Amino acid sequence: MITQPNAQHDVAEPLHPDDPCLSRDIISWCHRVADEPLPPSAVPGATLRQRRVLASLGGLAAALTEAATLDTNTWDRWPHAVASWAKSAPRPPLALVERARTAIEARGQTDVLAHLYERIVAGPNRRHLGTFFTPPPVLDYMIRRTKQVLSDRPDVVIDPGAGVGAFTEGALHHWPESQIHAVDVNIVTLGLLAARCAVLNSPNQPNFVHGDYLEWVTSIKSDPLKSRLIIGNPPYTRHQLLDRKTKEAAHAASGPLCPNGQAGLSTHFLAATLRALGPRDSICFLLPTNWLETRYAREVRKHLWELRNRTVQIHAFPHEAVIFPSAQVSAMIVIVGPEANKTQSMSYYSVAHGINQKFRVTRLANTQRKANCPPSFTVRALSGTLKKTGENRTPQSTLSSIAVVRRGVATGDNEFFLRRDSEVADLPKEAYVPALPTLRKVPEQDLTPAAHQVLGASGIRRWLLRLDNLPAEDEAVRALINEGEARGTPERYLCRVRTPWYAVERMSIPDVLIAPMTKSRFRVVQNLAGATPTNSIYGMRLIRRTDAVESARELVAWLRSDDGQQALLSIARRHSDGLFKLEPRALANLNVPIQ
Repeated sequence: MITQPNAQHDVAEPLHPDDPCLSRDIISWCHRVADEPLPPSAVPGATLRQRRVLASLGGLAAALTEAATLDTNTWDRWPHAVASWAKSAPRPPLALVERARTAIEARGQTDVLAHLYERIVAGPNRRHLGTFFTPPPVLDYMIRRTKQVLSDRPDVVIDPGAGVGAFTEGALHHWPESQIHAVDVNIVTLGLLAARCAVLNSPNQPNFVHGDYLEWVTSIKSDPLKSRLIIGNPPYTRHQLLDRKTKEAAHAASGPLCPNGQAGLSTHFLAATLRALGPRDSICFLLPTNWLETRYAREVRKHLWELRNRTVQIHAFPHEAVIFPSAQVSAMIVIVGPEANKTQSMSYYSVAHGINQKFRVTRLANTQRKANCPPSFTVRALSGTLKKTGENRTPQSTLSSIAVVRRGVATGDNEFFLRRDSEVADLPKEAYVPALPTLRKVPEQDLTPAAHQVLGASGIRRWLLRLDNLPAEDEAVRALINEGEARGTPERYLCRVRTPWYAVERMSIPDVLIAPMTKSRFRVVQNLAGATPTNSIYGMRLIRRTDAVESARELVAWLRSDDGQQALLSIARRHSDGLFKLEPRALANLNVPIQ
């Protein structure tokens, strides 16, 4: 969960544990000297107040750099926009600079520069650039696993979307002889990274690139004589936050690997990097998990599947694991090795927290990719077998063989078509049928007639209007039609394509109802009240109608069981906020031990 910004300073995170007052004191100083803000394009998503503080923060980056080096050519190695940001800002007091330098050199478990940026730019504002900083244990795990895949040190290491440089610093430490490129569009984080490198005084200073990684990686040709490792945490920007220009550039870089406009920026980073990959190049990315299953990443997955002479590894963290302290994001790691002379495997690993901030790793699947690419990169799909726990090993049938699975009714305007008890009191009985807009408030384990009445007494809209088979001359019906026309319901999309506009689709009453989204367990109820669900609920109607009530009870019992819930979770898509979502087709193909 992303915490909300502090009302005084627009900050979001707790104080730095190694120097509890350091971040507060730096931000307070920035506020006191703040003058002209950075332009919105410099840090998209940041507020005016935050951009004023960020402008002042350039003085800290400059002071740290000036105190750490006597080289007058330092500014020449910085990108022009970054150097201008730093040199034009006022300098903080020397005591404050010294405290910041000490914290950077300490290299504690909390990165002082990342922590400072997170306190200034609140979580919701960081989403535009997808800025989430990688914790040291995750960084160490990624580097360690990458070293196991590589046969030698890389000649070049590239940190895409470098931020304040956790991966750049890791590369300086683990591959000190490699040429390192740190690429980012954010002048503030890139400047803080440059200041960090100056303080650490590494003999191998990175090449700082201020620009769009997608444009940069497509313009840099692979050298067949050099090996490149592209390792990092690409921006987690959702497609809804990308403007048209950024989307067009992202599609140009990704080419045929991301033809769908629903892909987020992190998936475009992966696709563009795969397209630019040379024979000796490798990838290690920390990504949201959703690309493993979504339709928009289908071509990316197919491309990875067909790289049969490269090792491909997927390392998945549990959805409840807190990878980024400032955001609830389900994360995974994908590693792609260099080309080999023979077919390599694709492996799926489960990664869980162990002791001493280390991770416990279990390989759950290993495939040689001889068959066609599976529809998703879940452990179930890659293993080709059922998991030993959470599922019946020998299911007798798919759900679609015993029931019709479909979404509930889409009315086009629930506020009009769904009615409370008081609103149907004067209507003919033929004008409405029992309905259910949500499973969350069903008071009993199943939707019984009594439970449906309780919903009505609590004010839930539990009746669906059926006006198309009634005479329009009826006074009550005419009044409803006039009401809908007055509120503009006929102009709504679904209503506009219906004749008449109030002819809501009819569906066979389902025997079982299931909520398609959850963060823990899926809610499943038996529909004993005969209610029509809305499209936020999925319905299952048994094909065999004899003893349908008993068969539905048996199905519901299994779906509620631990085995059933594990089976549902295994076919659900996992979204970046830890939410599991079922799709009707996947649900229909679920293996169930019910005949």
